[in-house]
Amino acid sequence: MKKFLMAVAMMLMLAFSAVCSASNGKVLDEEEAIAAKFLAGGNYKAVSALMTADMQKNWDEKAYSNFQAQIAKDFGKLTTNQLIIVEKHKEADVLLYQVASQNIPAARFIYLFKLNGEKPLLEDFSVMLPQKKQEEAKAQK
Repeated sequence: MKKFLMAVAMMLMLAFSAVCSASNGKVLDEEEAIAAKFLAGGNYKAVSALMTADMQKNWDEKAYSNFQAQIAKDFGKLTTNQLIIVEKHKEADVLLYQVASQNIPAARFIYLFKLNGEKPLLEDFSVMLPQKKQEEAKAQK
């Protein structure tokens, strides 16, 4: 009888943990899809629907198209765009991607998502570039 109760308890714990993991997985999948769509460019109306109202104010159609042109000019073709860190916060998530391209060997793209229940919306985007060795030498002096 003890073995049966232990088996039932273990199955309930596994089922509960699977349900909890599935909800985070679904949100993360949506966030990754939004990040890919944002970076891919194309239809601004489709992309802006994935942004918060505050981000839409800062990223109008002209700013978004300028961003796409600047990424194409500075980076060229992306060769690597790999998710490396996911930070979960109470009402926000941060996704950090390691990026490599034809022109820039290493950079990081940071996406901030605001969570509205189970629906994430893109709140902010930024690019981190490595410091050049000359700037590091000046900082040490």
